Amino acid sequence: MPISGTYSAGDAISFGDCLVEVELTGADSAWADIDSWATEVSVNPGTVPFQDTYPFEGSAITFAGSRGSDEVTVTVVYTEGSTDPFQNIFDRFVSASGPTFGVRWVPKGSASGNFRFEITAGKLIACSLPQGGGDSASATTFTFAVQGAVARDTIT
Repeated sequence: MPISGTYSAGDAISFGDCLVEVELTGADSAWADIDSWATEVSVNPGTVPFQDTYPFEGSAITFAGSRGSDEVTVTVVYTEGSTDPFQNIFDRFVSASGPTFGVRWVPKGSASGNFRFEITAGKLIACSLPQGGGDSASATTFTFAVQGAVARDTIT
């Protein structure tokens, strides 16, 4: 389908209503809503490695490999409740090396028809400890990162 139409002021999407969920087991069965704690979602998309080869005659020839996995990092407000995100995500992280884990987010909110992006059976590759300084007026946060293939679907 070709790109067509024009952008207008009402088309912009704000992350202000973003829905963020995690699935601690990676089984794609028990998603927990964490958007009241989450403050940022960032994505480092997988890239395609390439190599240029330069023959003596003619132009360079480019060889491309397979696309790498995506990495999604979520920044979350640190709290200490036993059912809060930090306790559950950190416990999952230290329980195994690269445990199976899911993360998904809907930039425009949870309404039907909105695009949802997700890694359903990724690997939890990082979970930071809370940190900060005495001069900070900001809430203490931690981050976690999930590696895998991001898929997109539509909320129904």
